[in-house]
Amino acid sequence: MRTSITISDNHYELATNAYTPIAYKEQFGKDYFQDLFSMVNSQAILEKLDQLEEGEELKSNQIDLSILSDFDMTFFHRIFWVFAKSANPRIKPFMDFFMDMEEFPVQEVAPVLMEMLNHGMSTRKKQMTQKQRVKKFSQ
Repeated sequence: MRTSITISDNHYELATNAYTPIAYKEQFGKDYFQDLFSMVNSQAILEKLDQLEEGEELKSNQIDLSILSDFDMTFFHRIFWVFAKSANPRIKPFMDFFMDMEEFPVQEVAPVLMEMLNHGMSTRKKQMTQKQRVKKFSQ
């Protein structure tokens, strides 16, 4: 899947493909899918943020604090960078990439990233089901 997003008047191309988990492991030394599954609870936080009115703040009593135990804010930075890297392997290294950014508005970026993650997971699940059908049919 490919998409793009504009942040502070800068246009970023993002992609998920077969290279994405490899780039993630190579750059961060972590397994892409393990990090992904440990961050599933972050979607609850994003939904709370999305429900806020402009100028309203999210208070700690509005969040089940137990979901914060696995929450890592830099996860969104890592995923954003690896999707940008998957779209363009010649982008700047992780630290330099973010040093050049004025801001990283998680409220705007996270829904795009979550959509891409969800699309990637549903595609893999669908492909797996088709392979299982072929295997079952050929027996």
